Amino acid sequence: MRYDLQVHTDASPCSATPPKKVAAAAANTGLDGIVVTDHDTLDNVARVREHAPPELDVVSGVEVTTTQGHLLGIDVEEAPPKTDPLTVIDDIHDQGGIAVLSHPFDTMRQFYDRNFPELAAAVDGIEATNSRCVRPLFNRQARAFAAHHGLAITGGSDAHFPMEVGRAATEFEGSLRDAIRERTTTPRGRGRYLSGHVATKVQQARRALGELR
Repeated sequence: MRYDLQVHTDASPCSATPPKKVAAAAANTGLDGIVVTDHDTLDNVARVREHAPPELDVVSGVEVTTTQGHLLGIDVEEAPPKTDPLTVIDDIHDQGGIAVLSHPFDTMRQFYDRNFPELAAAVDGIEATNSRCVRPLFNRQARAFAAHHGLAITGGSDAHFPMEVGRAATEFEGSLRDAIRERTTTPRGRGRYLSGHVATKVQQARRALGELR
């Protein structure tokens, strides 16, 4: 199975992609599934499912803004509060979900810089391949951290636009939940996607201007 574990829709302020186009892009890329991970909301998960073909598994998720970096909540039904990462991880686990640190060492975005032993003991996995990490070092550091602490490694495109969906993904056998917990996932794909960041900044500026009018 090949799932993209980080995909955004226009429910995120940095994306302009409607749910219908997200579902179409995932299907056209040949993915078996995606996790919809908008920033601090699950508002568009149901809409992506409405437009997805039967063979595409759409998993509910969220990318939570914590007091350090971003954190993926996979297979959850509510967005955890925006607070410290350990509390967010507890909330995700209370919902029966999976917690994965998102691009944890990418210093060009929100990143993690403290409480590493506690985070490693609490979290389920580390995003070791994020296609929006401009410097390969960021993904290498995530992979090394996961190896040192015996954590699962995952891959996600961090797509904000249709052409990005599937640029990175996670391969596994069986169920996604079991594969992450058993540390049998394999991230695939590539990073160094600078133009995606530029397009995101343009989208954020357009939305901000629209709200001021």
